[in-house]
Amino acid sequence: MRRVFWVLLSISLQRTQAADMYSLDPANTRISFNIQRFGVLWVSARFPDFSGAFVLDRHGSASRVDVSVQMASVACNDAHWNAPLRSADWLDVQHFPQMTFQSNQVLFDDDHRAFANGELTLHGVTHSVGLQIMALSCSASGAGADSCRFDAHARIRRSDYGLAHGFWSGGDMVDIAISGVGRRGALPPARGAATAATVAAAAALL
Repeated sequence: MRRVFWVLLSISLQRTQAADMYSLDPANTRISFNIQRFGVLWVSARFPDFSGAFVLDRHGSASRVDVSVQMASVACNDAHWNAPLRSADWLDVQHFPQMTFQSNQVLFDDDHRAFANGELTLHGVTHSVGLQIMALSCSASGAGADSCRFDAHARIRRSDYGLAHGFWSGGDMVDIAISGVGRRGALPPARGAATAATVAAAAALL
């Protein structure tokens, strides 16, 4: 499944020769989510196993963002949460092993901010989601930037994806965050679990 994701993404990105393509650096990128209950943080967790890439084309229409997350990798600082989060009562990772985001439009506000509209697939359901990208900063080297740092945030409703919520399981709103680094160059090969350091952010992404 993951190899197919990378092959399709590679074919798509090869069509944008003039744009710069970056692969997410798993050692310096973090994907996480927060759920509140009555305005107080209820649970916060991250996904260490993921893959993704983005294209920057500030003066054209080739920009895009693609991310695939392995749901079974979900990890909480409080280990008590790990089993419940993977269970059928929450993410049901056995039946829905992946979460994906694929953009269909990226609009730049300036050199450091952009908004990516795309499709988020979670728990077997797909909905349109907006990803706010901020603090985008690329290090120049030669003809292009070798790496780009960023923070991204998104917000979704658990009820939109058939995920239970309530008094004992936290609120409906979920803030997704992705923060990290993209490295310029070819797509990485399919791999096993990544050794990600602790992404904040939209991606506030699922």
